[in-house]
Order: sequence, then structure tokens, then C-alpha cells
Amino acid sequence: MANPLIHSQSSVKRWGGKVEDYLPIHELIDSPKSTMNNNSSRALTHNTWFAYTIIPKVFGYNITNSDGKRVDTIDVAMLHIAEDFRMKFVPTPQDYLKHLEVQPWMCNGVKDLGNDAGKMIVKHLIAKINEND
Repeated sequence: MANPLIHSQSSVKRWGGKVEDYLPIHELIDSPKSTMNNNSSRALTHNTWFAYTIIPKVFGYNITNSDGKRVDTIDVAMLHIAEDFRMKFVPTPQDYLKHLEVQPWMCNGVKDLGNDAGKMIVKHLIAKINEND
């Protein structure tokens, strides 16, 4: 699969309705693409935790498509993820994280991140908080 529109068309074939019924779900699942120029961004949203935990919090457990049919949003998300992995599997977060090398900065900020943008975010946050005091 390539993009949210193609995933939405797949959802229409499976559950009916219109592309617009499913597009917001597929756009959210594919939104991390803007952060990386490779498929590593899938680790954020292409997993069982995202499908079972985040999708229902954002869209509810069901949507009613334009044909009046109730569709399980978890099923929509799981199909999207499975399609992106050629219908072979849906990874868990552990499938991604077990390949991650833990860095010293990940341990409660004990070591420096080495990213000036990350430091600026905290400086702006502190300034904003102090403004409101």
C-alpha cells in the first residue's frame, strides 16, 4: 500500500461507504511519514498498541460510514497495518523496540540529548510556564 487514499479505497471495498469515511483514520496512521524519509517511522503507528489503544481514543470504537454501516475502527487500523506488511503480520511495539539500542539520554535525561532543537523546546516551555505565574 502506498498512502492514506489507497488504504481508504481498500476500506471502502471491505466495508462500503465512501473514501472520506476512512481517510482520517488512515491519515493519522501514516502521519509519521513526515518525520522520516524511510519506513522506520512506522514504529510509531504501525503496531498493535496504536491500533488497539490510540485509534479508539481518537475515533471511538466504531464509526458509521456513509452507507449507515457501523465499522470497527480497530479493524480499519489493523487492516491498514497488515496491508503495509503485505498481509503477512501486524507487528507489536516489542517487535520494533527489541531492535532499539537504548541511549544514555533515554534514561530519564541523565545524559544530554545532543539535540539543540530538543533543548529549545524545553526553554520555550519553561518561559511559557513562567509567563503564567
